[in-house]
Formats: sequence, C-alpha cells, structure tokens
Amino acid sequence: RFNHALLQGGGQYYDRLSEITIPTLIIHGTEDPALPYEHGLALAKAIAHANLIALDRTGHEVHSEDWEQIIKSIVRISS
Repeated sequence: RFNHALLQGGGQYYDRLSEITIPTLIIHGTEDPALPYEHGLALAKAIAHANLIALDRTGHEVHSEDWEQIIKSIVRISS
C-alpha cells in the first residue's frame, strides 16, 4: 500500500507541473488512504486546464464499475 516510498529519482521533474501544456486527466479516489484526495485536488490546481474526475468511495485502486466514467473522460479529453 505504501510502496511509493520505495521509488527513487525523478528529481529533475520536481516543480515542473506548470510546464504541462497537453490535455491532462487526473483520476483520483475520494477515499484513497495512500494519497488522500487532497493530493488530486492539488495536482489539478497545479496543472493548467487539468480535468479531475473523482471516483466516489474509491480508495487507491480502480474498480470495473468506474471504467465507463474513466473511458468517457479519456475520450472527451482526447477529442
């Protein structure tokens, strides 16, 4: 659940979210115990014109019942 702490590197990308200019979709569960929903909100705020979809009552995983919403959001942002 907290294996993200094992990741290393990537320092050259820190503080560069403002450079993202392509359509960006952020998918975040509202009940994520590893990365709280506020992290998704902050990410959406840091990337200009980002779209955030909140998966209600979802933790740090994606369930098949969310696929339709996710796919529609991907199609919408890609067109």
